[in-house]
Amino acid sequence: MNDRFTSRIVSWALALLFFFSSANGFSVGKNNPDPTLEPPIWPAWVHKHWVWEHNSTQESAMRYVTDYLDHGIPIGAVNLDNPWDTEVGEFVPDPDLYPDMAECIRDFHAMDVRVFLWVTCMVNEGAPGFQEGKEKGYFLSNGKTVKWWSGQGAFIDYTNPEAVKWWHKKLDNVLDMGIDGWKVDGADPYVMLLMPAMGYGGHHITWNEYKRDFNNDFFYYTREKLGNDRVISCRPVNDFVLRVGLPIVYTDREVNFAGWVGDNFNDWGGLRHALNDMLSSSRFNFVSYGSDIGGFRTDGKQYKDVFIRWAQLGAFCPVMENGGGGEHRPWMFDGETCDIYRKFVMLHHELIPYIYSQAAYSYELVKPTMRPQPGTYQYLLGDDILVAPFFEEGSRRTVTFPKDEWIYLFDESKTYTGGVKKLMFALDEFPVFIRKGAIIPLDVVNDVNGHGSALSSRYTTVLMYPKAGEKKFGLYEEDRKGAMLSYEKSGLSLTVKSTATGRSLLFSVRGEPVPREVADGGGAPLPRADSMAQLVTMASGYFVDGGVTWYAVKDASAGAEIRVAY
Repeated sequence: MNDRFTSRIVSWALALLFFFSSANGFSVGKNNPDPTLEPPIWPAWVHKHWVWEHNSTQESAMRYVTDYLDHGIPIGAVNLDNPWDTEVGEFVPDPDLYPDMAECIRDFHAMDVRVFLWVTCMVNEGAPGFQEGKEKGYFLSNGKTVKWWSGQGAFIDYTNPEAVKWWHKKLDNVLDMGIDGWKVDGADPYVMLLMPAMGYGGHHITWNEYKRDFNNDFFYYTREKLGNDRVISCRPVNDFVLRVGLPIVYTDREVNFAGWVGDNFNDWGGLRHALNDMLSSSRFNFVSYGSDIGGFRTDGKQYKDVFIRWAQLGAFCPVMENGGGGEHRPWMFDGETCDIYRKFVMLHHELIPYIYSQAAYSYELVKPTMRPQPGTYQYLLGDDILVAPFFEEGSRRTVTFPKDEWIYLFDESKTYTGGVKKLMFALDEFPVFIRKGAIIPLDVVNDVNGHGSALSSRYTTVLMYPKAGEKKFGLYEEDRKGAMLSYEKSGLSLTVKSTATGRSLLFSVRGEPVPREVADGGGAPLPRADSMAQLVTMASGYFVDGGVTWYAVKDASAGAEIRVAY
């Protein structure tokens, strides 16, 4: 069910289902209310690049992350996957695998790397606490066990208050080490094998009830213990039956802000399966998820083109994570693969202010961040970035452009209007287009992607592609009220504004003429710098660099306004 022809039909069907289930159809919601700018309920770090290896140890996991960093590839989080404990459901690190888990977590934190631990709802028969749990009635259906992919075990009974206390005491053993989240794996569907699943007091439990209780408990109890910068990573939609995006939903959008769409193969079919599930997840308004770059399941072969195209896709998902069976280290393919991978991880990190803000605004509007569009496997990332990922081999991609003008991200001299175009893309580029009129905030720390340089690292770079009229963008912050960025363009004038923010701002206005006059909101002229190096020493000013004019505001704590005349 995942061949090329079927996949084209599936992608269009998923887009149509989204259209009919969405209040705004394919539109960007022009009549939507302004963003609240209130802090989102999840942390921004989940949007950084994560990695993990299948069957790791304390030594190998540390070496794995260090190797990425040594290759110049940023890492924001690592998942310590199954197995890590003595037995599933015991929450005691296996001393042969992780001789000092607390030290391991501290070492990762010292590298500014967050730590997930793999977990399920199961307690396996081999766990030392299994017999106690069974005797005290802490498992569903009187402790009846089922065979699942990682052993024979019973289900914790979340409807029994004493069972939950017992379970939490076990969790505390690793929560007290300061983990940052759980990879909550999908053992919960096996509850249907109990036939029936009976809880505390004879309550009959459905899978829908059980998966809600299971995921909610890990989410809310972990936050109760450690704070609101902790998350769980769960499947949003994962069609493991036909792999065409059937709406098999594993969790609620209210607790899953770091999702992944399950276990895919490492070939083009696996990539299409991931796309099917990601686009299907949009119907249920999840805002932050991705897929295992390069696939979880392996056929023992390496597919360089699939791996690169999947990494590029990951860069334009709210969550960019890479791990699973087989080889996932980009430098083990070849130098070109590593260079491309590094470039796109850095681009993803640049996009975090945009992704975090658009995900937060989407959550408020009860809509997805990845929004399916007409065309084969196309979606909008937020309001203004069109992504047409590769889903089969080759360098040619047919792109269906919505109305408006679209600017090619990797060469802004190329623009396209509505209609169908067949385009060629080099292996180190990807079909991504920015809507004319957009505001795109970035964190730029180098010149790899052409959006600035190391000088930009002291600022939030704000790309602007002005068109006639007014445009607003809500820039959300993790721990405080956000700011509203905006511009108004009329005739030969442009006014750029920001409400109060603790950020220094570097507005990068693209495709406009050289300014004739530039002034602040009070009418005072702003000085023109001779170079970017000079501009970043100024309290405020501007610098013209070809077709881009940079406007710097070092202190925007009281807001900022720049008036430009052409």
